[in-house]
Amino acid sequence: MNDKILGAVILIPYDELDRLSMKTDFKQIPKMEGLSEKFYYLITRIKYMIFRECRKGNLYISNIATNEKARGMGIGKKLMKYAEQVAKKEEYDGISLLAKDEKVSKFYEKLDYDKVFDKVLLGERIIKMAKCF
Repeated sequence: MNDKILGAVILIPYDELDRLSMKTDFKQIPKMEGLSEKFYYLITRIKYMIFRECRKGNLYISNIATNEKARGMGIGKKLMKYAEQVAKKEEYDGISLLAKDEKVSKFYEKLDYDKVFDKVLLGERIIKMAKCF
């Protein structure tokens, strides 16, 4: 709108998620200071690897963001519908994502996403949501 980006969505195919995550890890770890920061990062990454952020055969929504000034304009909903169109066109079984908190999970529930996992792991609440086609 008026040459400004109002939102963005990052989609990652299931079979690329682990490779891209490891590539990111190898870039991030050397930038961290101190052994405790690196250790915490590795523990968190192992938790997500065991937990499996994305169902096999699904497209993973890594991130969705909207400009604060554009909130309430339906941009997030449009980005989600776009992600679903891409997933269907590419013949994925569905979409998986992580909601950062209860408020965000309610947004996804309004778009017919189901909570498939909602637990505290190593002190962090993880809300995994999915939509099957």
